[in-house]
Amino acid sequence: MLQPDCEPIMQTIQSLEQQTLEIDNRIGTHVAEAMRLNPLQFIVSQRMIDHLIGAKHALQDEWDNAMNEFAICRWDYAVYHHFDRSL
Repeated sequence: MLQPDCEPIMQTIQSLEQQTLEIDNRIGTHVAEAMRLNPLQFIVSQRMIDHLIGAKHALQDEWDNAMNEFAICRWDYAVYHHFDRSL
């Protein structure tokens, strides 16, 4: 069971995961379409793919930070309740 204070962080993590999956799907679609284009159109499409990859990397950085916050939240909760029970 999640600690109440950690729930918003977990919701953020889940949202970031969903956004990353959506970007992955868009990248896959653009790559499939780009393979059917002439070279000039391919270059334009490649720029869009590069932009999406950059957005995905930014989301992954946010996800990493959120996971760190989640780990700290769980640790703080465990330490607090461990000492609370031992008193």
